Amino acid sequence: MGVEVEPEYVFGVRGEVHGCVVHTDPDTVVYPAGAFLVLHNTTTHQQQFISIAEEATPTVIAISPKRQYLCVCRAGESPAVSVWDVVARKRLRFLSCGEMTSEKYVAAAFSPDERMVAAQGGAPEWTLVLFLWEKGKVFSVLRLSDMPGLGPVASLSYHPEDNGVISVVGERVFKLFRLNDKLLKTWGYQGGQNHNCQCQEWADQHTLLVGTEAATVLLLEEGELRNEIHITDPELGPECERRSPGEGVVALAGRSPGPKHRRVTALMVFTGGFLCACGPDKVFVFQKSDDLNEHYFQRYMLRLCEPSPAALVSGRGEHNITVLSLSPGEKTIVAATHTGQLFTNPLPSLEASKLPSLVFSPLHARHHQGGIVDADSCLWKPFLVTGGEDRTLRVWDYQRHTLLLTHTFRDDIFSLSLHPTGLHVAVGLTEALRLYHLLFDCVRSYSEVRTRRCEVCTFSPSGHLLASADGNLLLITSNITLKRVFTLKGHSTKVTGVGWYPDSCGVMSCSSDGAVVGWDLRLGQSIWQVSSLTSARYLTATLSLDGKPTLLAGHAAAFMEITGGQLLQEMNYEGGGEIVSAGVAAVKTLMVLGTSSGRLLLNKFPLHMAQDFTSLAAHSAPLVKVVVTGDESKVVTCGGDGVVLVWRVAPLSDKCPGFLAARDRLDDLPVVLELLVSRSDLQSTREHVEELEKRVSYLTRDKEVHLNLQQQEFSASREALVARYQTIVDHMNNNIQTLERERESLKESHKEALSLLKYEHQGVLAEHQQELRKKLLYEYSKQDKLEAKLKDMQLTLDRQVEEAVQRTRKELQQRLDQQETIMQQLKTDLEKTSAELERERSEGAEIVRLVEASTEAELGQVRTSLHAQLAEEHQNVIKLRSERAALKKNYLTVQRECEQKDNEVKVLVEDKNKLQSTIRGLERELAALRREVNHRDDIIRDRETKISNTRDSVSELEKQRFLLDHQLSQLKEELAPLHTALEQRAQHIKQVEDEMSEMRLVVGGRERQVKELSQRLVTAGQQGRHLQQRHHALSTALTRVLADLANTTHFLHQPKKLKEAVKTLNDKYVRSGRHKEFWTRPDLDKVTQFPADPSSQISGESIPGEVEEAVLELLRQREMLERSVATLRGQAQKQARAHKDKVTTLVKENSDLLESVRVLEDKVWRLEKEVRQAESMAGLRDPRSGKRRASRDQLVQTVTRQADTIVRLQEQLRTVQGQHGEEKAGTAAAVVEDGIVSPGPQHQQAAGLEGILSPGHHQQAAEEADSLSPGRHQQQQGTKESDKHIMLQRDHTNFNMNSVSPILTSIQ
Repeated sequence: MGVEVEPEYVFGVRGEVHGCVVHTDPDTVVYPAGAFLVLHNTTTHQQQFISIAEEATPTVIAISPKRQYLCVCRAGESPAVSVWDVVARKRLRFLSCGEMTSEKYVAAAFSPDERMVAAQGGAPEWTLVLFLWEKGKVFSVLRLSDMPGLGPVASLSYHPEDNGVISVVGERVFKLFRLNDKLLKTWGYQGGQNHNCQCQEWADQHTLLVGTEAATVLLLEEGELRNEIHITDPELGPECERRSPGEGVVALAGRSPGPKHRRVTALMVFTGGFLCACGPDKVFVFQKSDDLNEHYFQRYMLRLCEPSPAALVSGRGEHNITVLSLSPGEKTIVAATHTGQLFTNPLPSLEASKLPSLVFSPLHARHHQGGIVDADSCLWKPFLVTGGEDRTLRVWDYQRHTLLLTHTFRDDIFSLSLHPTGLHVAVGLTEALRLYHLLFDCVRSYSEVRTRRCEVCTFSPSGHLLASADGNLLLITSNITLKRVFTLKGHSTKVTGVGWYPDSCGVMSCSSDGAVVGWDLRLGQSIWQVSSLTSARYLTATLSLDGKPTLLAGHAAAFMEITGGQLLQEMNYEGGGEIVSAGVAAVKTLMVLGTSSGRLLLNKFPLHMAQDFTSLAAHSAPLVKVVVTGDESKVVTCGGDGVVLVWRVAPLSDKCPGFLAARDRLDDLPVVLELLVSRSDLQSTREHVEELEKRVSYLTRDKEVHLNLQQQEFSASREALVARYQTIVDHMNNNIQTLERERESLKESHKEALSLLKYEHQGVLAEHQQELRKKLLYEYSKQDKLEAKLKDMQLTLDRQVEEAVQRTRKELQQRLDQQETIMQQLKTDLEKTSAELERERSEGAEIVRLVEASTEAELGQVRTSLHAQLAEEHQNVIKLRSERAALKKNYLTVQRECEQKDNEVKVLVEDKNKLQSTIRGLERELAALRREVNHRDDIIRDRETKISNTRDSVSELEKQRFLLDHQLSQLKEELAPLHTALEQRAQHIKQVEDEMSEMRLVVGGRERQVKELSQRLVTAGQQGRHLQQRHHALSTALTRVLADLANTTHFLHQPKKLKEAVKTLNDKYVRSGRHKEFWTRPDLDKVTQFPADPSSQISGESIPGEVEEAVLELLRQREMLERSVATLRGQAQKQARAHKDKVTTLVKENSDLLESVRVLEDKVWRLEKEVRQAESMAGLRDPRSGKRRASRDQLVQTVTRQADTIVRLQEQLRTVQGQHGEEKAGTAAAVVEDGIVSPGPQHQQAAGLEGILSPGHHQQAAEEADSLSPGRHQQQQGTKESDKHIMLQRDHTNFNMNSVSPILTSIQ
């Protein structure tokens, strides 16, 4: 066809679809309308369309978590699921399940990773199907009908993060399923039979919200019921009766479902709370509570619209919300109702005290509730009038895509017609055909025609006449005199269609018997009649291109063209479905037909130009009316689904037949945009405007007076505040100057302390570097020794490899000889079989030729089919590449725009932060200075104490490390000769093995000389090889013992593990008797008996003297080897015992070292405790909280108090030292006589180090100390305790002096 028609705008929505509205981005919502998915922009109100003709009866719509894919479920004999790409607006997959027995799906949801789609089937099986939609496969199937007490399923939802968790709710249904090995298993809360659930929503990864019919929301955490949130509202009535969990299904089975005004029909979660639709026209906003037991509390209540008078009388609303959709940015809410309406409102803020709006507004217009009965347009204005089954009259502007006027009647509407000027409308009601004025905000009746249930009426093109049908009569009424002009009788059955001549001098009508009659209104009689059809349901009249009145009438699949009272052509439509409405655009040569299946048929007009029909999916119900606008630029279709669809008609081309006629008919059409206004309305509006002007003037004067008073009060308060803060700033400046001076003095003292620390640290670093150099030299020497040892081991390994290679070569030669003999036998067998194969080949050649011919023919056919498939696949790949490139470009542009927006946001945030930082900068600096000055003294004192403590601890640790390094070096020197001895023993064993190999050669020569004793010499050789193996085994056993001993040395610092390792060595090599065969020699005993038995000769011959000498020589060598092995075994045992003793001594020394380390740690802990006690006694630390005190007044008081205590303690110390001096000298002399010297306080550290170095001497000294007499021992203990008390007092005094001296200097 030359004329193209495409959808431009849609008014309506299919509210029966589950989840009928979803957001794809912050400004776009998707909803089904007619045979399309509409992508509606909520800000610009522009629309885009996706045709879902194959999904003619959609039941469910679901959006993916990332809002990239859309799932549409269709109903029918074979229900299916289709997945669409929202951005590309194309279908990706079409999914179906063979195990699905129901006719429709009732719910669907995407998995969190968007790879799976879960679809819930309907009655009676209630089959739950999981699809892997990218692969087009069914992943898992579960029939819920097997579960007892199952009711209708209402909703299906995936866990927001776990792909294996699904929740299903409905009437007496609440199931949580977990996917395990492609099987769905129930878990969590099992009390679903106690609730009639309506909807559900996941609040987060742990919380699930479920709405019930009893105005409650169930809150579940981790699959368990935690709380029930009750919705409080006076209009909802009293709360539902509380049921015990034991009532279950019995309690719900005996009663009908709860009232609709109490049901929770929709839930939506947002940050900080959730939205809940409960009852007609109400949306409740809940906020998250800080109380863990309360979870959520009710904050606001929103209304969809202001209640109508009928709703006020009944106390119930008119819209039940079925779906709530929240934009990704959580800015706007869109709600869909069961009546097919869409409402929107901004998301209320939880922090605002006053909301901008508590009432929703329509998304773009209020739609018809139910099907549309009739529609008409006018010539002067872009208006369209529709009447619906909901008894409403709606006036639309099809160019601006707006709803201008809505009027509700008390009676049903049967027909309507719009005056050509657009100022009047005729409406056929139950009682009469009434005429109304179309005002700017309402309609007003001005006349009526006494015709009940008038189903056909239309104004004449000039507007002065009105034609209406009353049964089989055609009534002509004057719109000027408002009186009946003619009553035309000529039809025998009901009149079904009326059309006017273009000059309004005649009218055409059709009836249900198929008769089409032309009437002349100047004569008041019929002038022609055509009865070609069996019935006529519709009629549309127009002016042909040659200026003749033309009409198109028909019924079912047949229709005809009548021009000038003559039947020109008949035509039938064989595409399926009945034609129920028609429209003609004569200038653009376009014929538009509407079918009972909701499809739109396009073809050329007149019918002699008709071609093949173009079918477009338009509505989901019969297409009731097709209206072609006066300028033929739009086609408006109205369906029984309540949807008004505006189609855009392409403009005319130069080659179109009606291009010249368009200048006269379409370009000169009148355009009048004025509307009627009544005088009373205009007078009331003027009075209202005058009142408002007066009120505004009064408010402006009042506001000016208040502003002047506020300005005066503000100026006075500002001056007072400026003076007050000026004094505060001066005081703070003085404080800052004093703090600056104190900071300078503290900096100088800190610099001096840092210089001292640096100097001391440099000395310590130099000592550490010297020690590290020594250690590196030792490690280098050790590495050289190990490399030399590695080279020796490599040489021995090479020799062993060469011997092994020679042995393997001999064995391979023997195997090759055997293989050659086998090959000879195989060759002979092969020659025999080849002869037989030649005979068979000659016979099968003919068969092979025939088979090859048939296979070549089949291969040719397969090759041609494969080439065709490859060509198709190549074309598909090219298309996919082009689409991929386009998608990639779109993605890059979107990504760049997002980056630009992010950068702009970052810049704004940075500017905001800079401004805030400049505002609060002075306050932060002052606070920082205060904190710095308050804590400076404490920091300096803490550092000085830490420095002194670290110096002492570092010096002690360095001494201990030096002693430990010295012990390790001594142990390594002691182990070195042991390693050398072991290496010598290994070399000796190797020499013995070399001598044994030479002996084997000698024995081989003797065998060739003595052939009679070959058998005995072979046995002797075997005994020698066995001896060699035993020697080798002995050497390996020794190496294993040495390796195990080396491994045990790693546990020298772990006594328990070392003990276990030594015990395992003892069990492995000594107690188990594992190598006992090396100590006894039964095999050599047999050899000794060999020469002593002269009767055991072969064939009774005598043994020569040379043979006897050889045997005796072999026995002597054997005895020599046995003695050498015995000596080696003894030496190895001695070394093992010595090593074991060494290990035990090392273990003891290690335990002593660990004990000494523990003692030192206890001392350090006690010293720290004493330091804290001293600080608390000095007043520098709070005894309760343990924090330091930094108050200057307290420091001065503590200094004065400490000075008095220091003087008193010094006097006590002198007296105590004088009293104990003589006792100490007497005890020291007594101890010297017994051979023991008691360490004094000054030598405690040296004694501790000596104990660490020689634990045996320390133990001996302790035993000698225990052997003293009781009296002397008690005296010694008392002397030690007194000395310890004196040292503690002295340390305490020194600590007080050290802590007081920096305080005095800082205060001075």
